[in-house]
Amino acid sequence: MADEPETKQQERDQKSGAGALDVARGAAGSAASTLRSGVFAVRDVYAASKRHSSARSALRDMTEALERDQATLERREELEAGYDDIVAEQSRIIEESGKELEAQQKKIDAAEREASELENRLAQLRENNEQELRPYKRISETAKGRLDEASRGVSEAKRAVKTAEAQVRDATDEREQSIASANRAIDSSQSRLRKVQEELSRAQKGGGNAATVRQLQNEVTTELAHVEAARADVSVVTKEAQATVDAAQTHLWTQKQSLEEAQREVDAAKREYETKKKEYEELLAKAQEAEKKHEDRIAELREAADEAKAAYDEAAEQHDNASALLDETEEVHATPEATEQLRRSIAQQQIAISEQEVLVSSLAEGERSLRTRTRGARLALLGAVVAVVVLIVLIVVLAVTAQ
Repeated sequence: MADEPETKQQERDQKSGAGALDVARGAAGSAASTLRSGVFAVRDVYAASKRHSSARSALRDMTEALERDQATLERREELEAGYDDIVAEQSRIIEESGKELEAQQKKIDAAEREASELENRLAQLRENNEQELRPYKRISETAKGRLDEASRGVSEAKRAVKTAEAQVRDATDEREQSIASANRAIDSSQSRLRKVQEELSRAQKGGGNAATVRQLQNEVTTELAHVEAARADVSVVTKEAQATVDAAQTHLWTQKQSLEEAQREVDAAKREYETKKKEYEELLAKAQEAEKKHEDRIAELREAADEAKAAYDEAAEQHDNASALLDETEEVHATPEATEQLRRSIAQQQIAISEQEVLVSSLAEGERSLRTRTRGARLALLGAVVAVVVLIVLIVVLAVTAQ
């Protein structure tokens, strides 16, 4: 009997657990149902949107096709309405442009033929001119070479004159220095002679002993000899120094003569070169003038050919456009059944477009209605997805924190 309350408690616990499990199962079932509803709602909305988009794209293609066919029909009706005038006008243009093409082609052929002939003559003229001018050019270059050589001779002669002038200056300076030195030697000897003569005079007047007087007399004689020798040296130094100066001046005069001769050679070479150069340049200018006349004429012919080609292209374009329009007009006039068939096709397309517009409007309304009805389910699915993402992030954060 003591175990009876415990048994009842276990029964109550079992009943309570079973009730909780039923609740959990019910909640899980409800959540799964909500997710399925959301997934189906998203799928249905996507399908409805795709059907609507496809129908709208088809309507756009049908409309563009209709516009093209309408433009084609308008063109065919316009050509058919003006058939006689178009045929007459385009035929006239074709005839006139054909004549213009023929005339411009003749101009092109004539201009290019003459230009080609002139180019050949120009090439031959240049070759002839080069052969004729070659000797004159060579003579001019030879004269220039002689002028350059003579100019170098003048430069060398000028340097020789400068050297000779420096030698004259050096010889003159040396002469002056040598003469001055010799004159200073005379002055020194005369000064010593006067001193000895004064001492001799004092000794003679003062009654000096005979030995002193004789010694002073000997010194006077010696100094007189020195004075005479110094005077002789002045004459010798003067002559020798002057001879050196004269030789330097003679050498300078010779170099100046050489310079003058070199300058005369330069002047003659320059005159010859200028004469030969002028002769060559005159012949060259004459040859170039003749060549330029050919070149100018060739340029004029090439320009005329280009203008004729432009006129030819313009006439060809007019001819092609007129031919194309005439062919198109003839084709439209010859196939009235095609125009009528196109007209019927346009009427059928207009009906189909009207039906397609109704379908597009219906699909658009259906898509809007479906979106409104399934808004709650789609939001619930979005919330569930967000919750799962948040849960995953939370688990990752907790895992990282636990590490």
